[in-house]
Parts: sequence; C-alpha cells; structure tokens
Amino acid sequence: MMGVLRDAWALFRRDADLLVRIASAFLFVPQLAMLMIVPAMPTIALTPDMGEAEQRALAQVLANWIAANGGWYLGATVLVHFGTLVVLSLYLRRDRPDVKLAMTGAVRQFPRFLLAMIITGLPLGIGLYWAVLLIPALYLLGRLMLTGPVLADRRTERPLGVRAAIGRSWRLTKGNGLVLSGLVSLTVIGGVLLGAPFVLIDKALRADAPNPIVIALADIGGAAAVAVMLLAAILLQVTVYRRLANDGI
Repeated sequence: MMGVLRDAWALFRRDADLLVRIASAFLFVPQLAMLMIVPAMPTIALTPDMGEAEQRALAQVLANWIAANGGWYLGATVLVHFGTLVVLSLYLRRDRPDVKLAMTGAVRQFPRFLLAMIITGLPLGIGLYWAVLLIPALYLLGRLMLTGPVLADRRTERPLGVRAAIGRSWRLTKGNGLVLSGLVSLTVIGGVLLGAPFVLIDKALRADAPNPIVIALADIGGAAAVAVMLLAAILLQVTVYRRLANDGI
C-alpha cells in the first residue's frame, strides 16, 4: 500500500500543473456547480404509522426533485467520468498521447467507459444506502477498481468490452482485495470527511444567514475537497494497475 501511495504522489509532483488543469475543468467545476445550483435532496423519512397518502406525498416530493435536478446530476457525472478517462489515457495508452489526443480518444471510448463505471459503482451505491453492506461493497469496489485502467490501456485495435474489462480487473486484483479495498476506503471516506464540513457550513448559512459570498466560499472549499480525492483515486488506479499488470509501463 505504501508503495502505491508513493507512486501516486510521485506522479502528482511530476505532472502537478497538467493534472490540476484537467482536474479543475472536469472534477472541480461539476462539483462546484452541484453545490451552488442544485438544492439539497429532500429528506425522505418513512415511519410505520404513515398512511398510504402520506407515503405517496413523500414519493411525489422526491420524484419532483429528481425531475427538476436529475439533469444536473447526469451532466456532472458525465464530466467527472470523462475527465477520469482523459487522465487514465494520458498515463496508460501505449501511444503516449498528449492532452488533445487523449481527449479525442476518450470521446470514442466514453460510452463503453461510462457504462463500466456505472456497473462497477453500483456496489458502493448499495453500500451507502444499506450501511450493513458497506464493507462488502468496498471490497467489491477494490476488486473492480482496475476496470477503468483496463479500458484505457488499449493494446489492440479492437478495444475490450465492458464484461471483459471487469473480468480482467477481477483477475488482476486476485490476492490483493483487502489492500485495495483499504485504498478505496481512503478515497471514499476521505472525500466524505473533507467535504462534509463545507457542506454543513453551506446548509447552516442558507438556513440562518444567507450571505451569498460566504456560501460561495464554502462551496468552493467543498468542491475542491471532493476534486482532490477524485484525482487521488484516479492516480491510485494508475499506480495499482502499473504494478499488478506487470508489463513495464
């Protein structure tokens, strides 16, 4: 684990200027837009004594929120995953592309990549919803964390399909599931812990003292914290893949 962390830090120190530019556009801006523009999801609390009419009313509130704000979430998700694929391509494609070529290639690969990220992200979503499943979800996420790098590392003219990429990630991570789940936990929990204070400040300010300047500063801090952890997660994927693929890249 320490070797992977050192490798990821070395990549960042070497390419900090480029990585910060990419992260600012594709990781930071979407998070900031979500915090500043999209209202918080309404709290849905179901109790045993609720009647059917009350349950339907709560469901309608949630449906209205999704209809009004789902597009923002979709747009932010697309930008974040596209930026992820660009960074992975810069480090893992065999032709050593520059940013322009990496982005051009990412456009062609993106539908397959996005589908793979949705599939491999399902365990975490389930684990966050049902806390009892969080530990197994993090383990699965660790075993599947190399799906993105596998798709970005194009060895042949015919790219791998999503199922084949997931299978290769599972094989590469065999015997290292606990270590990789620990690395995944660092980024997931670290992102939550770093961003939580800024989100709480934002909510408190909006409720008690709506000062737009202070709220904007809190949102910038929260978006920056999440973007840092997202970039860290990408670099960890690169360094883990380089070690486990064992092909000298």
